[in-house]
Amino acid sequence: MQIHWRHPGELEEALRTKSEQRIRALADGHSDLIDTWIDLEPSSGHHRLGDEHVTIHATVRGGQVVAHAGDAHLESALGRALDKFSRNIWNLREKRSGRRHARNIEA
Repeated sequence: MQIHWRHPGELEEALRTKSEQRIRALADGHSDLIDTWIDLEPSSGHHRLGDEHVTIHATVRGGQVVAHAGDAHLESALGRALDKFSRNIWNLREKRSGRRHARNIEA
């Protein structure tokens, strides 16, 4: 699996490394993540999700996974996008495995 960055700009190297480690940990023991792009969009001042916007796009076995997040601070937007990306990957894996969690329904 490869991780690519678009427009990393002023993102600190430590945060970039930590983000990559988080994605690699998500891929550890699985062969479904093929290629991941992290796109940091510069502030436009008018985006409704916040000034900083992050999109994570991954090619996975059998499809693609995309997660978007915005915030006034780049670090927060990146963290939120990584959270959404992780949930999307785990949801995809759950669907593939055919497992469904039983819900407790109280009458």
